[in-house]
Amino acid sequence: MKFNLLKASSIFFLLISSAIVLSGCSSGSQEQATDEVASPHLKFTDYSNLKLGFTTQNFLAALPVSLETSKQFIDYAAEQGYEWLELRDPNADLSIEESQEIAAYAQEKDIEISYAIQKGLLDDDFWPTFEKGLQNAMAFEGPKFIRSLASLSEFASDTTKQGWTDEELVMAVQYADSAAALANEVGLQYVIENGGEPFFGKSDQYFGVADLFAKTSEQVGWQFDTANPFSVARIHGATDSVRNFLQANMDNLFYIHLKSARNGQAQEVLGKNPLPLPEVLQLLSEHSVSYVAVELQAVDDKELAFANQENSLIYLKAQNIINNRQ
Repeated sequence: MKFNLLKASSIFFLLISSAIVLSGCSSGSQEQATDEVASPHLKFTDYSNLKLGFTTQNFLAALPVSLETSKQFIDYAAEQGYEWLELRDPNADLSIEESQEIAAYAQEKDIEISYAIQKGLLDDDFWPTFEKGLQNAMAFEGPKFIRSLASLSEFASDTTKQGWTDEELVMAVQYADSAAALANEVGLQYVIENGGEPFFGKSDQYFGVADLFAKTSEQVGWQFDTANPFSVARIHGATDSVRNFLQANMDNLFYIHLKSARNGQAQEVLGKNPLPLPEVLQLLSEHSVSYVAVELQAVDDKELAFANQENSLIYLKAQNIINNRQ
């Protein structure tokens, strides 16, 4: 603790100085004791091999991606006790130099970073975004993932579209294989998130993400969103079918978005989900899939976004899913 002492020649100078010195010694002792206690980390109560993080997507509507906001997210993660972040850079707007600076800052704070773009395989700008994002992703230490969506523009532009056509599926498989091969060459794992496309196809009428993974190479990984099959997907999946697919494909799963859906809508705060979150976490632990990122339906109010994040932790603690441990 620093003090500015006024010079004085009176007797009161000695009295004031003595009081300040005593106060400084006391405060210094308290500060030293505080420094010796490590910040509490958010830990899974029953699964010590899982790491809790969050995706910065939760805040992007209020805090668009930049060098400054990325550092703010890292500070927040460290203060709250998270172990890692999915850094969402939707259009790969960060430069390589900015990514390197963010990576160095994250290392100082002991936070792992995974990089993600927000493009679907069939988007017109998928390839320029992916190629730039790949260069950014190489800067980060941690799980070494680069993530994209399975689909986006084709469903966003056609509200009646139920799933991929045969031609679209063939193209999506080719693009996924090519992206995974490029990522593998630079030591990264490419993962695809299930999103707006149906989870399962319907005979020869349309195809879904399960059909995509059935045809892609072993290099193409999966990032599972626990709520999307029951909310974002154009045709919602049956809980038992999604559960069975998850159980059968754990060897291709690299991380998840821990998110909740209710009445067909993704939720702003974690809660109950058609596929119970504890079931998913148990499977992750059993198969040593370590990375869990909280994802919430984004809001454009900064204070509300942070409140939703903190209320989600309150829910997880109330369910005895996580706790704070030194």
